[in-house]
Amino acid sequence: MKYSVFILLSLFFSGNALAACGGVSCTGVKITRIVVESDGGTVISTSGDESKLSCDAGSNGYIKLDPSSKNYDSVYSLILTAHTTEHPIWVRTTDSGVCKLIYAVSDR
Repeated sequence: MKYSVFILLSLFFSGNALAACGGVSCTGVKITRIVVESDGGTVISTSGDESKLSCDAGSNGYIKLDPSSKNYDSVYSLILTAHTTEHPIWVRTTDSGVCKLIYAVSDR
């Protein structure tokens, strides 16, 4: 009986336990904020702790999307969909300087 309860609790909380930021990525995180700036830039924050990234996420913990990137529209669409549906994703960032999104991955 004790093991059954433990297994059920593990399954229930497993999604949140895997969400984390570190090094150059945030894995299994949810997009908690999207800020569209007036100059065309976009920044995001996640359910992870961006301060643990090797790049500089600033005091607000933001990851910047570059609007001049060739695939910006597709990346923004994926980020917006993940935010709207609260679907966890994986984001890869630069390794130094201001945190910039390199790519995003959504698994099903």
